[in-house]
Amino acid sequence: MNAFMKNPSLVWEWYAHRKKIMSSIEPNAGHRALVRMEGLVPEFTVVTQNIDNLHTRAGSRSVRELHGNIERNYCMKCGKAYGSEFAAAESGDPLCPACGGLVRPDVVWFGEMLPEEVWEASVRAAEGADVFMSIGTSAVVYPAASLPLIAKRAGACIVEINPEPTPLTPAADEFLQGPSGVLLPLLADAVESARSSPRRTHD
Repeated sequence: MNAFMKNPSLVWEWYAHRKKIMSSIEPNAGHRALVRMEGLVPEFTVVTQNIDNLHTRAGSRSVRELHGNIERNYCMKCGKAYGSEFAAAESGDPLCPACGGLVRPDVVWFGEMLPEEVWEASVRAAEGADVFMSIGTSAVVYPAASLPLIAKRAGACIVEINPEPTPLTPAADEFLQGPSGVLLPLLADAVESARSSPRRTHD
């Protein structure tokens, strides 16, 4: 925040460059597999620390972005929201056309609190989960790292998917080691197969 207030045009230029890079990246097989799973179960929520908007671009409908979204912006003075099309003024400063205030990326910077509404919705999703999948995270960044433990205390089955073990691994009910882009499509196939198989009945 301090860097932005001291030199908003420089910070805005850096984020504009990052947005350009991210806009060229497409959702991967893991993102698409989560979209498939969402269509197969009654309730499905994606909670992410990423700011790249890839889950939404892949088609996920219920996404909680703990650290914000680099494609969104808002005015620090009047609160007006702007999309990715917002451009800085000729001076280079990102000024709000409505009130002249500074417009900043809608992302959480170091030292800032997570958006309260998003965090509370994420906690509710964890508390109500039957299965909680922790995917591709170091499990050391709090408060996000507490979500699988919240889910476990509420009775959820914890499935960790990661290339390497993390501090969460001992608490997980299942640890699937490998890249999410490989493992998640296989899990989606398994869920789809289970949903489509006729249930056996007993006389």
